[in-house]
Amino acid sequence: MQSMLRQEAKRILALISILVILAWIFLWLISFGPLLQDKEFDEALERAQSIGISIESIKEKPFGFITRAESAKRYVAFAQSSDMLLYTDDICRFNDIDHLQGEEFDMIMLSCMYRFFRWSQWWYFPDSYLTKAWSLVALMKWFFPTKEVEITEPYREPFVNEAKSMGITKRESDPYMMYLITKYELLLQLYRAYEWKQG
Repeated sequence: MQSMLRQEAKRILALISILVILAWIFLWLISFGPLLQDKEFDEALERAQSIGISIESIKEKPFGFITRAESAKRYVAFAQSSDMLLYTDDICRFNDIDHLQGEEFDMIMLSCMYRFFRWSQWWYFPDSYLTKAWSLVALMKWFFPTKEVEITEPYREPFVNEAKSMGITKRESDPYMMYLITKYELLLQLYRAYEWKQG
């Protein structure tokens, strides 16, 4: 009797384990599936592909986070497709990217020369993940490279507010902005910036 109860308990436990694993695998689809069927997302993917951004990783893992080094190529592609000014001064010297090779190194340098990412005491932090706030700061510095911005606390505030007024983000400058940005969100921000520039 105890043996039968034990076997039945094992079967139930195995079934629950399988259901938990399946739920874990498909949770993002259940939670975010409708979000990914958004027309704006489709247009952003199409635009990205047309300017040479590989969209496979965005489609496969739209809610994965993105490093500053990975994001550089996306920013640069949008800048080049918009005929933005490329600067050639000496603020683009970094102590932490010498180990990078080829295209990755070049994209980081170009992202600085387009004014998305400037040095911070000679550091780029290529392996750091990009936050929602810093992605908007980068975009606003690109749009308005010579604009004097009043230093505020938090630093992100005038940049996020400007981006919101342009329709690049729908969020206010709040602590949520310090969360990491996903590939999906960054793609939408870049696409909205492109649309605003065309507009």
